[in-house]
Amino acid sequence: MVFSAMGILAVNSQPYYSFGIFLKTMTGELGWERGAMSLAISITMLVSNPLSILTGRLSDKYGPRIMVTASGFVYSLGYLLMSYVQALWQVYLIFGVLIAVGGALCSVPLTSTIPRWFTKRRSVALGLTYAGMTVGGIIGPFLTQWIIDIQDWRWAYRVFAIMTLVVFVPLSQLLKRSPGDSGMKPYGETGETESIAAESAQGFSYRQALRTRWFWLFGGILLCQFFVGQTLVGHIAPHITDLGISATMAAGVLSIYAATSLVGTNLSGIMIERLGLKRMIVVSFSLVLLLMVWLIFSRTEWMFYFFAVFYGLTFGLLIPLQTVVPGELFGLKSLGSISATLMFIGAIGGAIGSPLAGAIFDARGSYFVAFLICTGINVVAIILSIVLLRSRDKEVPVQ
Repeated sequence: MVFSAMGILAVNSQPYYSFGIFLKTMTGELGWERGAMSLAISITMLVSNPLSILTGRLSDKYGPRIMVTASGFVYSLGYLLMSYVQALWQVYLIFGVLIAVGGALCSVPLTSTIPRWFTKRRSVALGLTYAGMTVGGIIGPFLTQWIIDIQDWRWAYRVFAIMTLVVFVPLSQLLKRSPGDSGMKPYGETGETESIAAESAQGFSYRQALRTRWFWLFGGILLCQFFVGQTLVGHIAPHITDLGISATMAAGVLSIYAATSLVGTNLSGIMIERLGLKRMIVVSFSLVLLLMVWLIFSRTEWMFYFFAVFYGLTFGLLIPLQTVVPGELFGLKSLGSISATLMFIGAIGGAIGSPLAGAIFDARGSYFVAFLICTGINVVAIILSIVLLRSRDKEVPVQ
């Protein structure tokens, strides 16, 4: 289950990490503004994440296989159509809507299913699952830049379409909702199958979770995280090349960031066990704050490499928390729909951050103000994390 999910997310995440590579190439060739094209990412998030609430509920009931398989076909069609776009509205329709549907059918069904397969080492299993995204981030920017160098950006999208069909779709057939459906036990579980099924039914209902302070605190934290993360992934490569540094080196920064986030993702489980969930969030966002200040003053290659290494590590620590925290706070009963709603709140931040950064660049010819805003948003994340750490209002879930 874990390695199937890793493979699917590795293919799924490559265009996401490569968006900054596509951004400068496509806007330069087609004469668009960066802020206008960045709006496609916002549309994707605002379409995908509300749909994910529905797919999360369907996954809780029916399992992930059908939805993730459909996701593969939708993604492949979307990437193929992207290779033929000529107008900005086509990008909004294909990348913003069609590919968003593919995302809604994939991410939450996958990440809400994995916790059902583990009683022990659940955070480690989720760390490995999310590591698939960072594998895609390691490969994607270099692969995209290489294809653009030898052909063009249109062929890069066609390659992604083919990869989705030959890797993503077959792996989807291996997915199952829970071990109990096959008469198995989760990893680390020693009880009877009936007791396991009962445990999976425990926890907060969707409505009960919405009425807790913890839900909204963590939603605000995710909003800040997505705002900063989406801004950096979408604009750091153009920012680096704007300073006169080569496009290959800019792609390398994205790949290094993805590679080190893979390390951070796999360290996350160990760190959670040592620091605890909420304390881990505070420490991680504090480190991100220091790195954002570093980025603002970075001008040379080694400074960007330094940022990529340590921002990747820190960001990787945060990735599994998106599912681990809701699972620990609210139980498994409605994890899919709860996680999807939290991710939607986070997506609002990402939907604002990337086009805002592009619009600031279009107006000022620099990302300085955009990165300064990201630093301030990160301070807000730290404050919310401290409030969450000190909160003592957790309710007992209704059985």
